[in-house]
Amino acid sequence: MTFLVTGATGTIGSEILRLFAERGVPDIRALVHHPNKVGQVEAQGAVPVVGSFEDKAALAAATEDIETVILITPATPSAEAQASNVIHSARAAGVQRIVRVSAIKADPDGPTNNTRAHGKTEAELIKSGMGYVMLRPNLFMQNLFMAADQIGQQGQFSFAMGDGRMGMIDTHDIAACAVACTLSDQWDGEVFELTGPETVSYFDVADLLSELSGGQLAYQPVSPEDIYAMIEGAGWGDWMAALARDYGQAYASGWGDFTTNNVEKITGSPPRSIRAFATEVFLPELNELQNQTLKVEI
Repeated sequence: MTFLVTGATGTIGSEILRLFAERGVPDIRALVHHPNKVGQVEAQGAVPVVGSFEDKAALAAATEDIETVILITPATPSAEAQASNVIHSARAAGVQRIVRVSAIKADPDGPTNNTRAHGKTEAELIKSGMGYVMLRPNLFMQNLFMAADQIGQQGQFSFAMGDGRMGMIDTHDIAACAVACTLSDQWDGEVFELTGPETVSYFDVADLLSELSGGQLAYQPVSPEDIYAMIEGAGWGDWMAALARDYGQAYASGWGDFTTNNVEKITGSPPRSIRAFATEVFLPELNELQNQTLKVEI
C-alpha cells in the first residue's frame, strides 16, 4: 500500500477516491468509521480499514507501509485530537509525508474554533518532521446544499454571512489539489489557500440561481447570534453553534474576500466558477431532491 485517505467517505474524501480510481492509481487504502461504509470505498478500488480516529490499533494498521497520508477530519470538537492521533501513528509507521486538508487561514489565534484547531494541527504536523502540504480551502460551494430544503419550500435561503464576499470553492477542486499533491513531491513544504476564481456574496448566488432557474430566489441573511441560537436550540451543541456564529461574523467582515491562483497552479486547470457549479451540480441535484420528495408525497 502507498497512500492512505482518512475521512474517505466524506464529501472531499469520496471525491479523492473517485479521482484516484479515474486515474487508475493502485494501492489506495481508506480509513472508514463504520463497517457499512466498506462497500462505498471498495467500489472506488480502495482497500478499507475499519476503525475510528481514536482506535490506535486501527490507525496502526491503516498507516503501515504507507508513503503518504491524505489527512481529512470532520469539523467537530474532537478534530484536533483525531488529527494528532493520525500524525502520531503515521510518524511511528515511517510515513514520509502528510497532505493535510486544513481550513481557510488556519491559525491557533484565528476567529473560529475550527480555524484554531486546524492551526494547532498544522503546527504539530510541521514539528513532526514529516513532509507536508497544507491545503486551506475557502468556503465550500457545497454548503449551499444545507439550504436545499429551505429553497425548495420557501424560495429563499439564509446564512449568517451578511453581504460578505467569499472566494467560494467547489470541493471537487479541493480533492483534485489533494490528489495532485499526493502524486508529486513538487509542493512539499507548501501552504496553499484554495479559492474559486472570483469572490461572491450569497446575494450574488441568489441572483444567479434565479437567473438560471427562471424563478425568483432570495437570500435572507440572519445574524450570527440568531444562527447560534438556532443551531444550539436544535441540539447540535455549543461547539457547532459557535462555529456557525463565528464563521458568519468572520465572512461578513470580509475575512474570506480574496482569491488565489493556487488551484490552477497545483492541478493545471482553473477552479470551477459558481455559475458552473450552480448549472452543473447544484440545480440538477436540487431538482432531483425535489422530485424524490414529490414521489414520497404522492
